[in-house]
Amino acid sequence: MRPLIAILNRWPQYPDSERWDNSLAKYDDLIPHDRYRVVYVCDPVGRRGVPSNAHDVHLVPDFNDVDAVVGAVRQVIQRHGPVDLLIAFSEYLLDAAAVVRERWGIPGPRPRDVDRVRDKTVMKERLQSAGVRVPRWHACQNIEQVLARAPTLGFPLILKPIRGASSKGVRRIESLQELESICRRDFPARHEIEEFVEGDLLHADGVVDRNGTCVFLVISRYISSCLEFEAGSALGSIIQTDPVVLAEGRQFALRVLAALELRASAFHLEFFDTGPELVFLEIGARVPGADVSYVIHDVYGVNLFRLWIDVLFGRALSPVHQASGTSGGWLMIPRPKPLPQTVVHATSLMGRIPFLYRELVPKPGQILEDAPGYASWQGGRFLFRGGGQAQIVAAVDRARAEYQLRTAPL
Repeated sequence: MRPLIAILNRWPQYPDSERWDNSLAKYDDLIPHDRYRVVYVCDPVGRRGVPSNAHDVHLVPDFNDVDAVVGAVRQVIQRHGPVDLLIAFSEYLLDAAAVVRERWGIPGPRPRDVDRVRDKTVMKERLQSAGVRVPRWHACQNIEQVLARAPTLGFPLILKPIRGASSKGVRRIESLQELESICRRDFPARHEIEEFVEGDLLHADGVVDRNGTCVFLVISRYISSCLEFEAGSALGSIIQTDPVVLAEGRQFALRVLAALELRASAFHLEFFDTGPELVFLEIGARVPGADVSYVIHDVYGVNLFRLWIDVLFGRALSPVHQASGTSGGWLMIPRPKPLPQTVVHATSLMGRIPFLYRELVPKPGQILEDAPGYASWQGGRFLFRGGGQAQIVAAVDRARAEYQLRTAPL
C-alpha cells in the first residue's frame, strides 16, 4: 500500500493572480500524489490551497483548537490507517503538529523538540548553555518579579510573547513606568522581557538534513526590522556576498543549529551584528516569511520548501551552486493606517529601476484591509536580483525613494 502522508495546511493558493504568495508551497508539485496517499487537514482558508488530486480532506474550524486537530487526524487514521509522515509548513502549526505526532505515534518532532524552536525562553537557555551570546531576559511570572528585574536589563527593553512570530505582540518599552502601567492594566502572562540590543539585524535561512547537517544556507541583512514594519516602516533585506560577513554568519548559524539540535527542517534565524559580536535574536523551524524564499528561489534556483521535503523523504540532494557575488533583495511597503484604506495612486517601478524584476502594486480603487502576516496585499512589494550586493542596495534605496502611494481612509 502507498505510504500515507498527512498535511496540516492553513495557506490558500492564488491561481491566475498577480500574487505569488505560497506559490513555492504547492503540495502536488512537491509530493507526487500518485505515489503517496496525501490527506489534508485544513481550516476554511487552507482549504483553498488543497490540490484537486488530494486523497482525502478533513476540515477543522480553527487550528487553535488543538483537540479538533487531534480528532481530525484520528478520523484520518480510522479511515486510512497509520500516518507515515505528518507535514506542517506554517510556524503557527508546529505546536499542533507535535501534539498530533505524540498522540498518534507518528514519526517526527514531539512537543519537547518543538519547544526548542518555539519557546523563546527555552531556546535562549539552551544557547546560553552552549556559549552563544543571547539577549539577557526574564520570563514574566508576576508583577513584582517583572518590575524588580526590568531595571537590570535597562531601558528601552523588549516585551514579547514567549511563543510568537513576525513581531506580533512585540513592544518596545521605554521606561519602568510604562512597563508598570502595562502590567497592572493587563499582566502579560506567557511573555518575557528582554534586553534591547543595538545593531544591524541579519537573517540566515536554509535547511538541515536528518543528521543536523546544514545542506543550504543564505545570509541576508535587513534594511529595517519586523518590529519597525509593524510601526509603519518599509521592510526588506539584501542577500550578503561579503566573504567576511558570510563566514562569520555561517559559523554563528551552525553553532545555533547544533545547540538546538535541529533536524530535518528548514530554518529562519535572526541575529544582531553589534560590531564587536553577533547576538542571537530568535529562530523559527520553517521557511522564512515575507518575500525571502522567493528571492532565494529566483537568485539560486532553490525552493526551500522542496529542499525541506527532499530531506523529509530521504531523497538524494543535489549540490547547490551559489554564484559568488550574486545578490538579490526584496522591499515591502506597509499598508497605511488606519485601515481600511482606498488606493488613490500607486507608482509602478517596473522598467525604471535596474535589477527590479517583479512587483505587486495595488491599483487605484483597491481597498487595503488588515490581514495577518506578510503574504497579503501591502502598500507595495518589490523583488530584485542579478546584481552585486552594492547594486541591489542601491536599487532598493532608489525604490524606497521613488515609490509613491496615495490612499484615502475608507
